[in-house]
Amino acid sequence: MDRVKLREAVAKGDAELLMAVSQEELDALTRAILDAKRIFVAGFGRAGNNVKILSMNCSQAGLETFVCGDNSTPSIQPGDLLVIGSGSGTTKTMVILAEKAKKFGAQLALISGNAQSTIGKLADVNVVIPRPERKSANPEDRGGSFYHVLEMVCDCVQAYVMEALGLTGKDIRYNHNNLE
Repeated sequence: MDRVKLREAVAKGDAELLMAVSQEELDALTRAILDAKRIFVAGFGRAGNNVKILSMNCSQAGLETFVCGDNSTPSIQPGDLLVIGSGSGTTKTMVILAEKAKKFGAQLALISGNAQSTIGKLADVNVVIPRPERKSANPEDRGGSFYHVLEMVCDCVQAYVMEALGLTGKDIRYNHNNLE
């Protein structure tokens, strides 16, 4: 395996996937975050790990945010937003959370590979990261990674939120975790 070519393939595939995400969908997610009283995030596995970055980014922008499943997470209410990260949009535990959020009057956003999924059909906002197709078994022919691009989507949304709120890097550093 040519490791340099593999890195090039990963970078190229991720860039192609990121550019395939709809700017309109990213802007809709940004508006939903800015309009929300509080932001909740949820996901399982790699998608869950990556969508937590959105919560961190919102926190650093001075927004009130929570990670579902943490003991300090309060009840979700009307005016709140739940953002779920799920490659398939059908993860059973995430479907339950989505249904509960809607039941309690919250808005729902999904970042996934499928807006027509179970959660996608419930969502008020869908951000679709197209699922790449593998070109061959050769690692150098791989497409981009949903999970890599999910993290990049979270970082792009942070930049859009910062712009809308007139924040600078100084503001982000002020709210950055200092108990690490």
